[in-house]
Amino acid sequence: MKKLIILFITAVSLTLNVYGKTAKNENFPLIVEARQLTYDKNKQIATYIGNVIVEKGDLTIKGDKLYLYFDKTGKVVEKAVMVGNVTFRWKQGSGKCDELEYFPGQEKVILKGNAQLKQGKNVIIGDRIVAFRNGNVTVEGIKQKVKTIIYPEETEK
Repeated sequence: MKKLIILFITAVSLTLNVYGKTAKNENFPLIVEARQLTYDKNKQIATYIGNVIVEKGDLTIKGDKLYLYFDKTGKVVEKAVMVGNVTFRWKQGSGKCDELEYFPGQEKVILKGNAQLKQGKNVIIGDRIVAFRNGNVTVEGIKQKVKTIIYPEETEK
């Protein structure tokens, strides 16, 4: 299950690392689609509204709204927040939640509300999942119990 968390954090990190280069994804552009985009230069916040789709490489994140919070230079994303009906899919798995927050500097992702990560048949479910790229993870059950389903690995015959 730790492998699932690390793969997820890596995928999100590579997708939302807008200006940083990565060995695996530097050739893939970051593509954001939405019905509307507004940018507040004073606050350094880009807001995408309506059927938002973020793609980079094999990762796709969908939701109702996306907020990108930039640093003072306007070139580095300090925080990204996808809100409403959030789903994501990448080569190794998928997931969903009500709100996804990503902090690139801390390599931290927070999934809030009906949070779920899946890899194959394996699943982690909780109201809030806080995961770091180094594999540390906290799953909280606020309205429901935390649930983990781990299937034994199939061996080749």
